[in-house]
Amino acid sequence: MELIRKLSDVEAAFACTHGLLKGNTQVTTWLSVDALFGAAELGAAVHRWAGRLPLLRARIEERDGSLWFREGPGPGPEPEQLRLGPLPAGASPEDLQGEELNDVLPTGGALWRLRAAADRRAGVTHLYFTRNHAISDGHSTGGTLRVLLEELFGAPEDAGPEPFSRNGDELTYVTPATDTPEAAAVPEAPTDPIPFAVRAPWPERGAAFVPVDLSPVESEAVKLYCRRRGLTVNQFFATALAESFALTTGRDEVDFFTAVSLRRRYAETAHLTDLGCYISVVRAPLRLDGGSFKDHAQAYRDGFRAADAAWRPVVRGHREIRAAVEATAAAGSSPGICITNVGPVDASLGTHAERVTGFRTVVNRTGANYGLVLHLSTFRGAFGLALSYGTPSVDRAVVDGTAKLLRERVALAAGAAPGEDPRPRPPYGSAATPAAPVARQRPAGRGRAARGSTPRTRPYAAG
Repeated sequence: MELIRKLSDVEAAFACTHGLLKGNTQVTTWLSVDALFGAAELGAAVHRWAGRLPLLRARIEERDGSLWFREGPGPGPEPEQLRLGPLPAGASPEDLQGEELNDVLPTGGALWRLRAAADRRAGVTHLYFTRNHAISDGHSTGGTLRVLLEELFGAPEDAGPEPFSRNGDELTYVTPATDTPEAAAVPEAPTDPIPFAVRAPWPERGAAFVPVDLSPVESEAVKLYCRRRGLTVNQFFATALAESFALTTGRDEVDFFTAVSLRRRYAETAHLTDLGCYISVVRAPLRLDGGSFKDHAQAYRDGFRAADAAWRPVVRGHREIRAAVEATAAAGSSPGICITNVGPVDASLGTHAERVTGFRTVVNRTGANYGLVLHLSTFRGAFGLALSYGTPSVDRAVVDGTAKLLRERVALAAGAAPGEDPRPRPPYGSAATPAAPVARQRPAGRGRAARGSTPRTRPYAAG
């Protein structure tokens, strides 16, 4: 097969991480639609879908020590890439998303899989799109699912094959403008990494997530709080996550990673086609000194902006990337916590978004290369949150405690009067707050339908 292009630094890091760390960084997006499909109907739509999008035909091949995209065949036979069946009795959509997240795509094979589970009593079909992170980011995932909806419910007349995108390493990076004064240099390594609760052999590791979704009323209250205090939604939830994790673990400082899209940061083009991953993770330590929520949010904002302005793309040889991933695989700790945000989902799903009744994206965290990741998205005006983590690497009590306090932070903000901030909290760095269970672990748990989020990457943890 003809080679398409070399994988960029970010894409190669994801590909190596997936292959060496038991599917770590694999992504599963759940999309529920208000329709039922026959096997032939769905199969034909998926084949048309793959014909339109290069990322669905891509494979990864190694040549002379470097990784390349090449064009492979279309969707393989069931169950390799298309799995059809009913929603299992007693199972929730979250259960299936957990199963898909932990069912690792084979290295060297197809880079994606679609599972359809029909709930005939409810008249809906749950779709689970699982892919190797090297082929997609938040932007391309939304566009990919939009095309699938078009093929299921009617495509626009001008729907044709899209071109392959370019290698981000070969584009000219444009530094984002910032009004934040230059901060002190970010340390090269975390000062206080997060130790694994259990360092299990790789075959025994898995990934799980806890949803912490907000109602439309709660979401609107958070937006109002942010508007009154000049904060962005991302700043609010990043601060809430940092405070909640710090209180749960008894820390007063945490290395905080924020996923950012690079798609509008290249001089050559304002838009890149869908094949490929154009994201990064910006790292900035955040000290929690017991000040108000707004104080901590402003500290996060300033630290992130300064670190983002100082960041530059890394271009490494693929052998060097593999060595860095092998070092991550041997680690017994994670550097910090992370937030990713795909923003409003409705717009990216296109004209058929009204057929969608549920949405969530979660990334496999088998390796716990971040101690905890908050996936954030907005669907029909409500915030969907999910805390993903590696098992048994991360202590479940830490996840439950963080989720409980995260919801408390939201409730305090929602009930705050104008000019008021959430009430004082226990001092940071003291004894950890006792963790109380708030939700059962995924993939094995049960729960109501929720909404979602999506991904990032960068040296320290290669994704």
